[in-house]
Amino acid sequence: MALTWVTPVFEAEVPLLHLQARSLARHLPPAEAADVVVLDNTARGLRAADRAALLAAYGPHAPRVRVLRPADVCPLPRTSGWRRQQALKLAVARSVRTPHYVVLDAKNHLVARPEPHAFVTADGRARVRGYGYRTHPLRPAFTHVLTHLGIDPEAHVDRFASTVTPFVLDTEVVRALVQDVEQRAGRPFAHAFVADDLTEFFLYAGWVVRRDGTLDHVMELTDEPSATIWPRGATADGVRETVATVAAHALPLLAVHRNAVPRLDAPARRVLAAFWAERGLVDSEDDGVALLAGMARRHAVERRRQQVRDVVPRALAVARRARRRHQGTAAG
Repeated sequence: MALTWVTPVFEAEVPLLHLQARSLARHLPPAEAADVVVLDNTARGLRAADRAALLAAYGPHAPRVRVLRPADVCPLPRTSGWRRQQALKLAVARSVRTPHYVVLDAKNHLVARPEPHAFVTADGRARVRGYGYRTHPLRPAFTHVLTHLGIDPEAHVDRFASTVTPFVLDTEVVRALVQDVEQRAGRPFAHAFVADDLTEFFLYAGWVVRRDGTLDHVMELTDEPSATIWPRGATADGVRETVATVAAHALPLLAVHRNAVPRLDAPARRVLAAFWAERGLVDSEDDGVALLAGMARRHAVERRRQQVRDVVPRALAVARRARRRHQGTAAG
């Protein structure tokens, strides 16, 4: 099945996106990608050299790559890059031309060809990982969004849609969600999304529950593990464990969080680079090690720049939450 593949990117993640492009060229047959959409969430737009290298890395998919700036997708309020990115993942549905689209982060890399129904079931439902949120760090966000939608969080806290990528979205459902949010709020989707402090995948799944009473009509929740190298697991043993999860479950994707990259020591880099080389993402283990070293250097510079850019938007977000708490207290 041909899908649309959507990935947002900002400065610190450009090298990871380049690796993702190589992974799609290596493991995704051209017939299975109707479009590849890059949401260019960098401050000034991708540099010409980065853009040219990226298109080359996509190989056979290059003719179907569309690079969209945030303004190409929807009107946006002033907010942090992370919040803007969340809104864009949903608002982009108006530009998607397939019944489903797969949202990736730049950290997600294909390491094997996906099985025919890896992302959409034979009966046309999105395959999404199921999680419990009773003790999950994201429980406050889960509770906030479902309460905002008028849904009892307790009824869904033990089994709900995950918030990790890849996340498969039903295009028409997302379009209906975006329209509904705009009509209820009386303002553009992203403005309402930010003002109400929403979270993209909780909003999507919660909206489906409010409309249908269940997630089952739109998605199949799975227990498939997520293979991600997080900062806390950025050791040689941690990388080996994640790679073993990929092999044990025949997973098509391995993720490397951007903040894990600078924490990888020399042995951990070797383990990851060897796996990348084995799966054809880099030409050799040495090339992979050199790539990780370059990523770490770039990450340090871009992270500092992003923190500076986000100072004012984060202050505005804190002020919005304080006003909302005050209004809630006053109303009570």
